[in-house]
Amino acid sequence: MQDRLVFLVPPNIEFNDFVNPPKNISTIKKGNKSFGSIITDIPLGIISLSAYIKEHFPIETSAIDFNVELNKESEFNYTSFKEYFKKFLQNKNNIDFNPTIIGISSLFTPAYQSILDLAELSKEIFPNAILIVGGNLPTSMFREILEDSIFVDAVCFGEGEKPLLEMLKSENKINYFETSNSWATHKKIENEKKTNNRLKLSHNFINDLDEIPFLDYDILDLEGYKLNPTSNRYNVTNVEETNQSNVKILNNYSIPIMTSRGCPFKCTFCASHAAHGRDMRYQSKERVKEDLEKLVQRYGVGGVVIQDDHFMAGKKRPYEIVEVIGKEKLKMFFQNALAIYALDFEFLKLIKKMGVDELVLPVESGSMRVLREEMRKPLKLEKIPIVVENCRKIGIYTDCNIVIGMPGETKKDIEDSREFLKTIYADWFRVFIATPIPGSEMHQTVMDKKYYKIPPIRANYKRAVIETEHLTSEYVQYMTYYMNLELNFVYNSNYRLGNYKTAIESFHNVINVKSDHLFAHYFASKCFEKLGKIDEMKYHYEQVNKIRANTDFWDHYIDEFNLPIKKMHNNKNIQREEMTDRILNI
Repeated sequence: MQDRLVFLVPPNIEFNDFVNPPKNISTIKKGNKSFGSIITDIPLGIISLSAYIKEHFPIETSAIDFNVELNKESEFNYTSFKEYFKKFLQNKNNIDFNPTIIGISSLFTPAYQSILDLAELSKEIFPNAILIVGGNLPTSMFREILEDSIFVDAVCFGEGEKPLLEMLKSENKINYFETSNSWATHKKIENEKKTNNRLKLSHNFINDLDEIPFLDYDILDLEGYKLNPTSNRYNVTNVEETNQSNVKILNNYSIPIMTSRGCPFKCTFCASHAAHGRDMRYQSKERVKEDLEKLVQRYGVGGVVIQDDHFMAGKKRPYEIVEVIGKEKLKMFFQNALAIYALDFEFLKLIKKMGVDELVLPVESGSMRVLREEMRKPLKLEKIPIVVENCRKIGIYTDCNIVIGMPGETKKDIEDSREFLKTIYADWFRVFIATPIPGSEMHQTVMDKKYYKIPPIRANYKRAVIETEHLTSEYVQYMTYYMNLELNFVYNSNYRLGNYKTAIESFHNVINVKSDHLFAHYFASKCFEKLGKIDEMKYHYEQVNKIRANTDFWDHYIDEFNLPIKKMHNNKNIQREEMTDRILNI
């Protein structure tokens, strides 16, 4: 009988954050209720696995990505993801065939509980199916998964193309798991405990990525990935009036690609090496070109989102791949930030010529000590303003990633970082909480020093989860939001430079995601005032007053930044003339 494999991708958000979203995350509406926003990135891992095994073995494959399915739901009235999963899986219309193998794939820790729930339900609904788990998160937490779930038959270590194919070809699949160094099992973990000999698993990489066939996009609901609420915020277009860039939604569909695997750097907060290793492996430029042509012909793709962990590897290759993409007349966006040290003026001019209007810059910190000693990131501060200024000259919008709360980081480091970041005039900053990703050196440090304040499986980039001798989790949580307000609104670079239209686009982008963002409305009103657009100015300032009348959330920040906004009340009528006077005195 032919094997039938279904891939399950759990939500990348915890249930509580989904149904009760914190103030500091973006939301989506379902019915009359707000829910935490769900990112729907195409899972390249499972469609690579599907393409590879089908090339070498007779098997049927399908996929269910619960991130897509949750986004498609018009309402959500379940008390848990587990309840939702059960109803979904029991509906035969959602499973094209009765699977003989179920593979659960996940990248990040918020999906941990969903992995366990899906494992239990899969065994309940499909008791005869072999259940395997893989991906970045399971690679680093295979012990925890096997200890927490009796339903998982095996966990794949690292990339799964070759291990999965070898399993399928084996005469006895369960026995194969016990003899392969690419799989962790319950028996192996029990033996580890009995003998006190640490289990040694090993990677089984494909060295030439051209060996992997064109990815199996057909097992996915591609239309569902167009609902991604995050990708829309990163696409950009030019603003001719200011020769700058601003965030826009692309009409053409963009699809992710990954032209290499591996990363040689040893940043303490990163765990990509756990799954992909540190040695670089590549697709040839001929293969990249061939895949792009197929994406255009088969799926009408208008752009690509490049997800290589280290795209700038090699002196010539980055130029060659960019030119290949440009010649296909595809928009391109680098989701995984490019190494700043390699962004010279010539490369920036090339990517601008090829249609790149925005770059995510991995600045990470404005403290040289933190970069060097705590992150071990190969970046010098003096390089950052040069790259930012060159991007501004060329017309590339700069979106900087910042991380605070590293083990060893102090309040002085954060103050130093704040002061430096206010000098570089980047277009936008995304300030994240340092998160100990399983598989990273940071995670091991936090475990060894017992810094975790809550269980590590609940870690995400919006919640402070560690407590050090220098920083409390409350302080890090507060400063993350404070710096977001300070850098993006109070010290907004485009506002300070007089690029008011570009600043407005950024503020509107925030409002589109979070309509009750008082700072976004307030500083949009200031921009419209500078442009002499009084009606628009009045509208946004009226929103400021409505928001403040309905919540005390913003009061502290208004006082902290000395914004001249008076406290209003719902039952107080304001004459239009009085409102105009107040606005004009902003």
